[in-house]
Amino acid sequence: PASADGPVARFASRWVAPLLKFRDVGPGLAERLDLAGIRSKPAEWVLVGGGGGAALAVALTVLFGNALVAIVAGGLVGWLAMRFALNFLIKRRRTGFATQLPDVLQFVAGSLRSGFSLAQGLDAVVREGNQPAAGEISRALAASRVGVDLEDALDTLADRMESADLRWTVIAIRIQREVGGNLAEVLGNTVATMRDRASLLRHVKGLSAEGRLSAYILVALPLGVGGWLFLTSRSYVRPLYSTVPGIGMLVFFVVLIVVGSLWMRKTVKVEV
Repeated sequence: PASADGPVARFASRWVAPLLKFRDVGPGLAERLDLAGIRSKPAEWVLVGGGGGAALAVALTVLFGNALVAIVAGGLVGWLAMRFALNFLIKRRRTGFATQLPDVLQFVAGSLRSGFSLAQGLDAVVREGNQPAAGEISRALAASRVGVDLEDALDTLADRMESADLRWTVIAIRIQREVGGNLAEVLGNTVATMRDRASLLRHVKGLSAEGRLSAYILVALPLGVGGWLFLTSRSYVRPLYSTVPGIGMLVFFVVLIVVGSLWMRKTVKVEV
């Protein structure tokens, strides 16, 4: 009810929501918030991020004494922070779903051996309530109840969660329905394959841990040294942000950091 909304929600609905509707970014942001498991409305999320960016701009104005640069930097950092936070939460939710998927399929296979149908086995998973798998499978079952084929609903769920394992499972279910066979056994074999891949992935991560740690240190080292010099010897680093050549060097530094980060990430990333 509207009476239960707080002042932040009322302000967001009155002033921020029409702007998002005008810019046509509300539906896409709402979908990403749902993917991340965030119950806030898009207008509330934007308002909170904008408030954080404004607070950062005020702090930078006090530190540097340049309001224009502080406003630009605060807005950019606030937008990036909102984007990175949303991407992180979406990735964490998808990773949680991928981690739970073998157990979910094992549970469904056991339900099939007990005489349940596939839909009943999935409904039992939903009743178990283990998130995020229960919530996402509940979405697929809800779609199947309004006329969508269950395999198509699971395909949509696989695209939503970016789960290659679930796509392969749906393919196996389709093949089993066309040619017949024991679906419980098919799901059991699929689960065994998933767990073998997960074990290999953990092994690869252990072998590449040193390279990833080196990448983190090489990226953080110049940022840490620059921040320490700013706090302890501000007059020494003041030309970097108060002169045109210094600002150009900072821009070049940021470009090199981004390129180096992407390069090292590509080097230590191993697909399994």
